[in-house]
Order: sequence, then C-alpha cells, then structure tokens
Amino acid sequence: MRNASASPWVLAGGLLLSSCQAASINDSDMIALPASAAASTNAVDAAVDTKVTASVKPSTNAVENYVPPKPGTILTWRNNWSTLPPVISYKVAGLVKAGNKEYVRLTSVSGLSETVNAYYDTTNFALKGYRDGGDRAMLTFKPVEERYRFPLKPGAKWISQWKSYDHRKKVEVAGGGVVEVVGFEELDLPAGTFKTVKVKMPTPPGMPAGARHFLWFSPELGVTVKEQIGNGSLNWSQILEKVQYPEG
Repeated sequence: MRNASASPWVLAGGLLLSSCQAASINDSDMIALPASAAASTNAVDAAVDTKVTASVKPSTNAVENYVPPKPGTILTWRNNWSTLPPVISYKVAGLVKAGNKEYVRLTSVSGLSETVNAYYDTTNFALKGYRDGGDRAMLTFKPVEERYRFPLKPGAKWISQWKSYDHRKKVEVAGGGVVEVVGFEELDLPAGTFKTVKVKMPTPPGMPAGARHFLWFSPELGVTVKEQIGNGSLNWSQILEKVQYPEG
C-alpha cells in the first residue's frame, strides 16, 4: 500500500490518504504561537495539570471528555507505511493557548529528518496542523478531521468533512464521511495493555477493495495508540511501541 501524496512527517492522527485538490487554505488559518512558547517548552509544561485523569464512566460506558497526555511523556510509534520512517517518537511538550483555543503540542524527538511540532486541540483531540522547528507552518487542517467527538460513547455517529493544506507542496487534500464509535476494546500492544475506544473511520479513496479504517484511542494516554487500514490480506498499521513516562 503506497500513496505518493502522503506527507512524510504525518503521524498518529493525521495521515493524508485522500486525493489532492486545488489549494485554498491560507497560513493565517493556522494557530499563531506566542514567541515564548516557540522558544521553550517550560512555560507550556507548567500549564498542564498532571493530576487530571481521563473520565471513563462504566455506568454510561462513555469517555466524557478529552484529557491531554502528561507533559514530558515520550511516545514511540511503529508503522509499515512506505512513505514514513518505520519508527517515530514524539515528546509531549505541554499546552499552548492561541486566541480562545488551547492545543497540546507534541514535538518529534527521533525518527524524522527535522523537528516537527504537532498541535491537537484539547476539545476533541483533533489535529490542527504541523509546524517546523522554526515555527513555520508545514501542514494546516481547516476544517479539522474530527476523528473523535466527546463524550465518546459506543454507537455514536457523526459526519467529519476536512481539508488540509501542505504549505511546502502547495497542495490541498480533502476527505470525509461518517465516523462511528464501535465500542471499548482492551489492546495488548508492545507499549502495554490499554483500555481503548475503537472508532470506525471513512475508508480513504485509493485503498484496496473491501478496505476498512479503524482507530483505537486510549483515554489513559490521551492519544491514538493504534490505527489500521486494510482488507485482511493487505494492511497498513501504526501501533504504539513504547511509552516513556516523565520522572516523578
């Protein structure tokens, strides 16, 4: 399975698999980071309440709200997608406020040829975009791909229509369809055993016949721990291989 339009830095929540369209998204739609946040992660680390944990209510079988991962956590994913490095690690840098929105920032620490910062909103863990080490926009989502909508409850469905713009290639990609929460599932991964919420995504165009797209989200970690697209005989997958928790 190969798609030449996939951006090489994309990971865990933002893989581009749809066909390209005319560019129309402006860089001004991307979040503007405070200079202090771009220069250091110390200030944003302090903004995270490390005592908060995800809210899972067994009585309603739902995850009521999104809780970001703890700052300092290093997350390593392994994948078999041909346009991506096989192993990539991101460190949770903390929270960044831009206007009336708040984003959790993940910064690449290994696997990529340059530093990449990924920004996810703290409402629904939707990827807003990627910026390089110099705070220049690399990829912007508008609207974002709404992979999760809290509260996450089995049987819930919604329509997600999204667009992304690659600021380097000057290319826009669009996609969308019906998203459905399948249910809770316990996964045994190289990184550990996690109670997850399984979500069925629209199948991207260009995939093999009968291919289906699934995500597994961990409320405990606040990230997608597994993603799979395939038809049983031909599959692309990305799984969480390792978690390094901050000391203390």
